[in-house]
Amino acid sequence: MMEISPALLGFGKLALAFSVMMALLRFRVGLWVAILAGSLAIAFTCGLSPLLWFKTAAEVLVHKEFVLLAVMLFFIMLLSSVQESTGQSKRLVEGIERYLRWPRIRLVIFPALVGLLPMPGGALFSCPMLKAAAKDISMTEEHKALINYWFRHIWEAAWPLYPGYILICSLLGIPLSRLWIYTFPLVFFSFVTGWFFYMRPLGRSRLLRNAADCALPGDAAQAEHAGKEAQAARCEEARNAPSLGAVLMEALPIAVTLLGAGVFALIIDVAAPALPSQFAFICSLFLAIGLALYQNRGRLSVPLPRLAFSRGMCRMVLLVYTIFIFKDVVGASGLVADIGAMGDSRTGIYLLFIILPLLCGILTGIMVGFVGACFPILIGVLEHMDMREEFLPLIVLAMVTGNCGQMLSPLHVCLVVSCEYFKVTFSGLLRYLIGPVTVQLFYGIAMAWALYMLGARV
Repeated sequence: MMEISPALLGFGKLALAFSVMMALLRFRVGLWVAILAGSLAIAFTCGLSPLLWFKTAAEVLVHKEFVLLAVMLFFIMLLSSVQESTGQSKRLVEGIERYLRWPRIRLVIFPALVGLLPMPGGALFSCPMLKAAAKDISMTEEHKALINYWFRHIWEAAWPLYPGYILICSLLGIPLSRLWIYTFPLVFFSFVTGWFFYMRPLGRSRLLRNAADCALPGDAAQAEHAGKEAQAARCEEARNAPSLGAVLMEALPIAVTLLGAGVFALIIDVAAPALPSQFAFICSLFLAIGLALYQNRGRLSVPLPRLAFSRGMCRMVLLVYTIFIFKDVVGASGLVADIGAMGDSRTGIYLLFIILPLLCGILTGIMVGFVGACFPILIGVLEHMDMREEFLPLIVLAMVTGNCGQMLSPLHVCLVVSCEYFKVTFSGLLRYLIGPVTVQLFYGIAMAWALYMLGARV
């Protein structure tokens, strides 16, 4: 009787778990239920006892990373809700529209700026801004979610502030600047890919504010009259437009979040280095919420307690909880180590550096997750095979393929919150993500080959 390899068995178990999840999602079952069912499928196929599963689920509740992420998401949603309820987000977007005339750039700038902040679930921060910026452009909710999600992550494979990036450099024992030299082109490639797939189809989208466009075809007199009225309205609007300083003041809570995180990180590093790095983001978000409430005092259309403890807030925390259960069950199952056993030949190693990070990215939905799960295995395989010439190219390849996996993962918090905010389904977005992610995978392979040919070394 032919023996089945551990790697093949591992792939089969993963395929079964994801089939269960996708089947449930197809029947419009809640995402958190599908993720929970996927973790149960992993536990069942890997022989984990129900008691161990329940123990893992209970331990998540006191898991430091889960608690900190839940608090961060709570503050992000609260800040977004305060800005939306008081109209601050709308005033900010309208103000930026007056000084930034290119509609497509306005759609990209908010998620891209927020993407500089290495904050899990940060895509939620830019959702209301992008929604307001897209109000005059004819596009679907799915399209908005895709733009928000993609451009939030253009920096991830080359931004030295991301924990996953720092972890890679720590495992390799090299400075951040050394790896950045070889990875910074990935930002450009990712931006161009997103622009081609998501922004180019918008073309010259007709802005609804242009009253002249609403005139009946062939009615020249009516069109001319509408054009004059629109021009007069624009002149009046320009006279009443807020100054650039006023617009920047509306952006102050966002600036405090982005810049304050760095300031608090420095303070914590000196005063209390034992504290987790997430405390810097929590402090900056707390300060930003206080500033937004002060700026908009008397403008809240909904009481603060109702904003803070809405149904959407509870559903978001539940989703994050089930994601952590799934991740920890996968870790306890030993699946990653089983799949890593396929790297026993040179060809197998090349495939391993594509398949293992891709799967770990899908399984964890976060960069630091797939780096922590598979990079120790990958680096160990390279050292065992003494593949010094291929070391750096294959590490860059693994970074790209891992990011491809997390971009397609139903466990990726940014994808979850984008779906939740714009009220779209995961399966609806997935079909539009496969194309650009495949392109990303191929240029990762091409870049690894180019680095090998150029003799790049760690």
